[in-house]
Amino acid sequence: MTRVLAALLILSGIGAHGLLLEAATPGASDSSVEIAVVANAEAATVALVDISSRSILGVIDVNPARTRAEGPGKPNFAQDTDVSPDGRTLYVSRGYLGDVAAFDIATGRLLWQRSLNTGRADHMTLTPDGRSLFVSAMLDNRVYKITTATGEIAGHLVTGVYPHDVKVSKDGRQLFNSSLGPLAGMPRSASSPPLTETPGFPFQLTIADVDTLAISDRIRLDTAFRPWQFSPDERRAYAQLSNQNAVVSYDMATRKVDRRLDLPVKPGVTVADWDFEAPHHGLALTADGRTLCLAGRASDYAALVDARDLSLIATVPVGDGPGWSEVTDDGRFCLVTNTRAHDLSIIAIASRSEVARVPMGKGPKHITMARLPTDVVVAVKARR
Repeated sequence: MTRVLAALLILSGIGAHGLLLEAATPGASDSSVEIAVVANAEAATVALVDISSRSILGVIDVNPARTRAEGPGKPNFAQDTDVSPDGRTLYVSRGYLGDVAAFDIATGRLLWQRSLNTGRADHMTLTPDGRSLFVSAMLDNRVYKITTATGEIAGHLVTGVYPHDVKVSKDGRQLFNSSLGPLAGMPRSASSPPLTETPGFPFQLTIADVDTLAISDRIRLDTAFRPWQFSPDERRAYAQLSNQNAVVSYDMATRKVDRRLDLPVKPGVTVADWDFEAPHHGLALTADGRTLCLAGRASDYAALVDARDLSLIATVPVGDGPGWSEVTDDGRFCLVTNTRAHDLSIIAIASRSEVARVPMGKGPKHITMARLPTDVVVAVKARR
């Protein structure tokens, strides 16, 4: 370790034998720190959470202009996030503002903002090379491709009805989007311009070419996939379903659900407790493909599930309204945002227990796991 790096570590309060060793994973650079990037939808902020110290390093204001917009449910000014491969740029889909914005993480400065002319900028994903960002414009049945360097729109594709979760294959060639079908709790505004394109099926997995946006397949599903993840080999998908307390395994070759696990329901919970038809919303998979961590939003728990046979390992009580989950690089911890409790649960997977509860801003939703360079971490802490 160079003297310069060691000095930076000391100034940042990390310590050469503390956080970095704890956060490091095999093959990871010792000049980066694992951070959970948490979108606080109602607060219009993004919190940067240090996994090792279980504390907030800093917060980025993602609506510095204080632009206002309304939609069904709680305010949503930070729906989803992504971080550039170099760990220096934050991308945010700003929910009811209907746009995407990029911020310099070190300074918190707005780099660009791009309107999608939609009432709901939803989930998004980066290509592995970090050059393109794909964002669901839910109410318009479109996924937009955005050039990350400039924020320019590079095209769009028409999806199923109400596109939601978006993935890009590991090789960066294929785009996958799952659609929800029309949601009664999130109608398209009567003042919206009329749609000019015909969407696919209500419940659809759309597959397209990342470069050309040409659609290669429209797979009709029996019910909507909510949050979902590929297995490490991308031969199957694990998905939570609309209006169900369940997780399924979906074989990509046969296009069929081959396993299903019905999950516990907290006594007294009814359909009235579900948000936007999703009693479960948040699904993460450890890098070895063995353990799923599921956010049981209506029943206030995180479920740990053996992905190999979809058997329940344990349910871990968390805060009110868990709405998203992610796992750390080393697979030791699952992080769950408690949307109505305004905090973040950190769950040790091995001991099947909550080991920390970290206060967030109002309405935490999406989590992105990222590695930030040490100089960026130092700059973030200096702004507090």
